[in-house]
Amino acid sequence: MFIAEPPRTPWDLNFQVVGFPVRVHPLFWLVGLLLGFSSGNDPGAAIRLAIWLVVLFVSILVHELGHALMFRRFGRDAHIVLYAMGGLAIEGRPQNFGSGSPWSFDSYAGYQPRQRTPREQILISWAGPGIQLALAGLVIAFIYATGGYVSLDFSEGLPLPAPHLGKALQGNFNVLLLIWYLLYVNIFWALVNLLPVLPLDGGQIALQVLMQQDPWGGTRRALWLSIITGAAMAVFALLVMHQYFTMLLFASLALSSYMTLQQMGGGRGQW
Repeated sequence: MFIAEPPRTPWDLNFQVVGFPVRVHPLFWLVGLLLGFSSGNDPGAAIRLAIWLVVLFVSILVHELGHALMFRRFGRDAHIVLYAMGGLAIEGRPQNFGSGSPWSFDSYAGYQPRQRTPREQILISWAGPGIQLALAGLVIAFIYATGGYVSLDFSEGLPLPAPHLGKALQGNFNVLLLIWYLLYVNIFWALVNLLPVLPLDGGQIALQVLMQQDPWGGTRRALWLSIITGAAMAVFALLVMHQYFTMLLFASLALSSYMTLQQMGGGRGQW
């Protein structure tokens, strides 16, 4: 769940899911293509890329729906924006939703969200990764229901789920790839999103917990935790996972937290 909503473009895809307006920015597809692209003369590359894009779209939409449904649970409206490789569940309704052009996101009609309680913010932040893990659980249940099983694969330095299909689906590589992508994104990405790195969901949860007794000191501690965890994850992504995009992502998040800390006075004071 990233911070700034991107501006509208003529190429946005707009629709509704369970009453929530959804807007898909074209950069979402572009970054998805870059993440799923593989070089070489693989004759099945186009199908693999299509499966990857479907899984990416469904998984991130489900993640943001988790946030939006929790907003609704607390009596708040929300809408969803997917862009780049991430998404946003934003409190409030678009100005013209329900009248005129329903997909005008020009402003929020003077909408002023009420203050969220720490409990509400923690549950809203947890709901995104939580619903992804629930989706992964359904996929695993499907694998076992069809006679297959799931093992752990340590080839990338992490215990990643490796699906093994039952007899009814054995030999169907596209189904295997679909299930593997679903497990990878909805388990690994969900757990990564729960790391205490701002502005990821885990960082938001850590911020709320640490601010309970001391808002100013808790914010500093949350930023230090974000810097340390983000830097460690960047090193791990480079040396163990060999994923340069992940390394750059967490390095940039750690740097952003450090810059915020400097604006607060350099983080001086007791940890």
